[in-house]
Amino acid sequence: MPRLTPTLGLTLFLSLTIGLLSPLDAWAKKSRSSGGYSRPSSSLSQRTPSTRPSRAARTPSVSGGYSRPRSTSSSITTSPATRGSASDQALSRQGSQRALDDFRRQREPEAPAIETIWNRPSTSTTPSAPRRPSTRDPNLGSTSWSRGTSYVPGARYSVPARRLANSSPSFGPWSAVLLWGLLETLSRPGHAEFFYHHAEDPGYRQWRAEAEQQAREDPELARQLSELDTRLASMSGMPRDPNYPAPSVEPETSGFPFGALLTALFLLLIGGVLVIVLWRRFFGDVGQRRSAANRKSGARTASYRADWFRVGMTLPVDPSLFILAEPFTKLQAPRAATGSGLVSVERLGEVKGPGTTWYRLYVSGGDAFFQVHLDARGQPDECRYFSRLDEVVPADADEWGVWLDRDEGLIGWPEFQTQDGLLYGRLWSPGQARLEPYALRETLDAAGGAEIEPSRQQAMLYARATDAQPPAPTTEYLLVAANEQGDSAWVSLHVGIDIPVAGLNLS
Repeated sequence: MPRLTPTLGLTLFLSLTIGLLSPLDAWAKKSRSSGGYSRPSSSLSQRTPSTRPSRAARTPSVSGGYSRPRSTSSSITTSPATRGSASDQALSRQGSQRALDDFRRQREPEAPAIETIWNRPSTSTTPSAPRRPSTRDPNLGSTSWSRGTSYVPGARYSVPARRLANSSPSFGPWSAVLLWGLLETLSRPGHAEFFYHHAEDPGYRQWRAEAEQQAREDPELARQLSELDTRLASMSGMPRDPNYPAPSVEPETSGFPFGALLTALFLLLIGGVLVIVLWRRFFGDVGQRRSAANRKSGARTASYRADWFRVGMTLPVDPSLFILAEPFTKLQAPRAATGSGLVSVERLGEVKGPGTTWYRLYVSGGDAFFQVHLDARGQPDECRYFSRLDEVVPADADEWGVWLDRDEGLIGWPEFQTQDGLLYGRLWSPGQARLEPYALRETLDAAGGAEIEPSRQQAMLYARATDAQPPAPTTEYLLVAANEQGDSAWVSLHVGIDIPVAGLNLS
């Protein structure tokens, strides 16, 4: 028995050491971060029931020093000031419609399972259809961002724009438009054969992975992929040709008399020019007299238009509003607003969201912007000023999951906690469960006509009451967005306040 004592002591020591290190290791995995941000660990952080398949590995909960609030209950106070403007309510209703669509899809029968062709055993030796020689269309490299349906130049099929918007622009040597278009016209000769011969190509594998990801929320796409798998299964056993060309998308010649059409258009153009010349000759002076009379009477004939925004314009901003906001917000005033009160617009951005458009007037080197919304009559009805709070550049896929994970991503979480511990409640579609961020697209103009590549954003707006008394701002906004522009990607955080539209003297 004395000989076993050292062995027994060593066993107890190892057991105790493993028991102490296991919780620390688990805690360390849960506290992984990106830029100091992580999800709040409040009562809202409890996972809600979900019909999505469970994942083997949980995403980290901290990114850049940001995390979910660690309070035991929500400290967000609701007030009329934090319920949002008309454009905020419009986006909230868009989110509610999306939730209703999700509810309806849950009640529908599940779509057939999608299998990848390289994991399914071959059961048929039916020969494939004859090959069809073709060349690739050089115009297929461009991707359309329009709503509804996108059309391929020279092709006789259409591709839903939502698939292109959520897809990479190209997959190896093939464009996204080509692959999605071939899937839309799978029954045509040579289309299914193209997928079969390139099934082992990395570009096809990447496209197929993205297609299966989208098919989780698109029953029609799930049906098309299932049909593709059925056709590919019927070709199993046939040798694959990695150089199999893409089917032709050149339009068939219909024998239409283009010469006669061009002649008619030329005659029509000449007739239009004659009509314009005669109209100006006999009625132009009448229009000039009417315009002069309107100017004398002070009548206003032009309404506010969005193209009145321009790079280089100046905005008279009252510096007192930013002085009042300083004790209650983290806002940084525009560089000139504390002196002369005039700020210059250095860049102009047009941001399009689901049914909503904003115009961003960038000042202070692009670190801050005024965001203006127009009503149905083209008149400005909302203006907010945002300044940069922080920027996070996630280093890997796991860290991006902290921000955009479908179940636990920070962007879209019911609350957002900044690094100083302040809590902001979700203003767009408030609720207790995480929502997918809103997809925005911004086009930019700079001085001198410099071209700036458009940026895609996945954004969510949060707000908190400042407890200040008017005329100090009663609400501070927090705009969190994941940005993609060219070959760059980052997460931006901006804080903002409401600006009286009349004070900007835009019209």
